[in-house]
Amino acid sequence: MRIIILVFALCLFENIDAQSEPQFYVDSEVRTRRISLSTYAQPMVLFRRIGADLNGNRPDVNSTFQTGFNSDAGISLDFNLGSLRVGAGFGHTWINFSTTESESVVKTSATYLSVPLRAGLVTILNDRISLEVWPQVIYRKAQSYEKDWLVQMIPEFREVIWSAGLNVGPSVSVTEYLRWTIMGVIDYGFSDLERSSSEGVLELPIFLGIRTGLRLSI
Repeated sequence: MRIIILVFALCLFENIDAQSEPQFYVDSEVRTRRISLSTYAQPMVLFRRIGADLNGNRPDVNSTFQTGFNSDAGISLDFNLGSLRVGAGFGHTWINFSTTESESVVKTSATYLSVPLRAGLVTILNDRISLEVWPQVIYRKAQSYEKDWLVQMIPEFREVIWSAGLNVGPSVSVTEYLRWTIMGVIDYGFSDLERSSSEGVLELPIFLGIRTGLRLSI
């Protein structure tokens, strides 16, 4: 009986010692996860850029622009193609801002369905942290657009707007399958939110924000 207990103890010790040593794998033994599903939330501030005319002249604007709370939230499906990631998403955008002219404040609120199309490069820094860069193009379709000074009138807004931007930041491993992402965001609009502003100038939207979320890889 003592011999059996001694043999069992030796086998257990060898197993624990083997597990404490570094484990090495060949490429064929490492599973590559090809598909990931992400959820994201993105608080933003909104700025406007006054567009120049065909001669390069930028008009003077007397109104003061002030951002409200802007945000974007949704899901994204991404595919791992080796060093490159590509993906598409579906989300919702909330836009709020106000303009002041001659002490008169006009508040604007709008909501959009958003479809981001993006590609990304991922650099692994260590076992837990990666640095990610995601250029993207976003299609947005207006669902509502309201101005507080309009009574029974529909503002002349653009139903579809396009923008392009960049997401840069780290992703942190939570488990083998789950990662937490936090990235800085810049998003530049290609056209004005409205067909014609009160001053007849082109006001291009610029969003700055932080995108955070969770990514599940399978």
